[in-house]
Amino acid sequence: MSVPVFAAEETGHTLVGDAQWMPTVTIDVSGSPLIADLARVHAVEGIGDVRSHALRENDSVLLGVSLTVPVQAMFVVVFSYAAHGQFLEEVAAAGMLLFATTDTQRAHEEKPLWLSVDIDGDALRQAVLSVGDEPI
Repeated sequence: MSVPVFAAEETGHTLVGDAQWMPTVTIDVSGSPLIADLARVHAVEGIGDVRSHALRENDSVLLGVSLTVPVQAMFVVVFSYAAHGQFLEEVAAAGMLLFATTDTQRAHEEKPLWLSVDIDGDALRQAVLSVGDEPI
């Protein structure tokens, strides 16, 4: 199985519900139709079984997401620790991450489906700090 790898393009927060801000990362899934369709599948079939994994190598933090229900899929998003360390701490604290897979500039008008997944915050913190840095 080939695992698509995406670079974290933009990070920020998206207002969901009445007053909840969710950490959000933009990834370009245009070359990966299966990953591009995950948000629709989860909206129709339900959340299913999602797991996250994290690994840090030097400045790169690799966040892996694997899904087994309702479909089988896996992908990795690569973050820069220097650029995204504080954002990754926010993701760990929230225990969730929203993957923006369409044009964020038109999101307010178009209201696209984006993939929201639970993140193992403790595992993410351990991976990010595994190189001996001070806590972020």
